[in-house]
Amino acid sequence: MTVEEVLSQAIQGEIEAHKLYSDAVEWVREEHVKGALRELAQEELGHKAALEKLQANPSQIHWEVQKLQQASVQDYKIGDHLIVKPLGPDSTFQDVCIFASRKEQQSFELYRDLAEQNEGEIRDLLEAMAKDELRHKNLVEGWYEEVIYQEF
Repeated sequence: MTVEEVLSQAIQGEIEAHKLYSDAVEWVREEHVKGALRELAQEELGHKAALEKLQANPSQIHWEVQKLQQASVQDYKIGDHLIVKPLGPDSTFQDVCIFASRKEQQSFELYRDLAEQNEGEIRDLLEAMAKDELRHKNLVEGWYEEVIYQEF
């Protein structure tokens, strides 16, 4: 696997995630749930733009990887054991958070597993990308904690 292939596949994943969240905005009824989905879609576009920037400027990869590696990210595992429901018209904010948390977890695991199968610059890049997916998972789980846990 080359750096170009890794970045191209990651960009495609971000496009698919953006489409999923954007499409879901049309399915759900509750405006606050639509807002969360729009924000998730924007996060995916931001991630796509960052990957495209790396693709256009490969000399920046080492610096970006170092920056991501230095960031402290802890997995709180809030959504790991919750039941995921498919998104649909009756999806609640809680459903969206659980769904998104699991999706980010799957992306994290994909990049982590690919990193274990590679070495050198590609391994470093994949590990950094895994860490960034974990950061996204933390964002969603933070929403869950702020809104859903407050209801108890």
